Amino acid sequence: MVVRCAVLFGLLGLFQATLGPLIPLLRDREHLDAATAGLIVTAFFGGCLVSTAVGGALNDRWARGPLYITSAVLVLCGLGLLAAPFAWPVPLLAVAIAGLGFGGLVLIVNTVMAARGLTYVALVNGTYGLGAAAGPALISVTHGGFLFAVVAVGLLAVLPLRMAVPAVSARERLRVSPVLVLFCALFFCYAGIETGLSSWEATQLRAHGYAPDTASALTSLFWLGLATGRLLVPLVTRNWTGFRILVTALLACAAGLTLIAVEVSAPVGFFLLGMFAGPIFPTTLAWIAATLPHPRRVNAVALTVAMLGNATVPAVIGYGMQATSDLALPAFVAVFVLGCLGFVVTLRGATQRVESKE
Repeated sequence: MVVRCAVLFGLLGLFQATLGPLIPLLRDREHLDAATAGLIVTAFFGGCLVSTAVGGALNDRWARGPLYITSAVLVLCGLGLLAAPFAWPVPLLAVAIAGLGFGGLVLIVNTVMAARGLTYVALVNGTYGLGAAAGPALISVTHGGFLFAVVAVGLLAVLPLRMAVPAVSARERLRVSPVLVLFCALFFCYAGIETGLSSWEATQLRAHGYAPDTASALTSLFWLGLATGRLLVPLVTRNWTGFRILVTALLACAAGLTLIAVEVSAPVGFFLLGMFAGPIFPTTLAWIAATLPHPRRVNAVALTVAMLGNATVPAVIGYGMQATSDLALPAFVAVFVLGCLGFVVTLRGATQRVESKE
């Protein structure tokens, strides 16, 4: 099942990574402004938000079967609509439908893998990054349609028949604690880093003077770096605490933002930013699993907030860049890096107090 989940996440990563490079392609094809074309990211993660929230609220009987099946069907339907040559706003509807299924699959797979430890959750999220690295390069060649059809066929081939989601007693209720709120805030800010960079990387590179197809293809570098960081973290940081991993990664991200502000170093800078940001998501999931009970429901709440960030932050950054400059991306992302650092430091003290009480 682990191998199937890893390949499944690779294909999901490939699909998500096409959204950023798809923005300039839609702008040219449909004659849209940047902020309007960028709504495909908001629509996609809006769908993810809804399905993640619903998935966390379901009881175990519904979470283990219907949620998984419905999520898979919705992703396939969304991909089918995107593969057809429909004009705007059908692509917006298609990504929203795909997002409804995407969120459910991400919740289920991450919950199953996080229960097994950092190595497994880093592995599946690392293959997510590998798939995402291929997405921008492929969409710059295919311009969408054929690629989305291939991804749909691939998903049909690798979807596991069932998922052994950790059970939650019907009498247990999720308690909203300060620690959970802090984890949610951390995930929201992390969305500003990963989704903010991946959504607007192609636009930033075009503003630096790179050709549209080149800028779309170079977006692969961020996702390749993300995969590298996630696959290396269990090996390089074997004896590190989650706190140390997160602080080191975030400080490195802050330094990496200076590289993408310069034309000549921007492509390398996006690769390094991906590598530095890579460990943040799986490390936080593993930290949650080790700290708080009821993994599916806790993950659902935290991931719902992350999806809220994914849905809103790219739009905010897009309108901000439109009001200032297409080269202002590093400044906007820096705000979320600093936010993550603040929440990680606060979480260390909060989790230590919880452990001491136990």
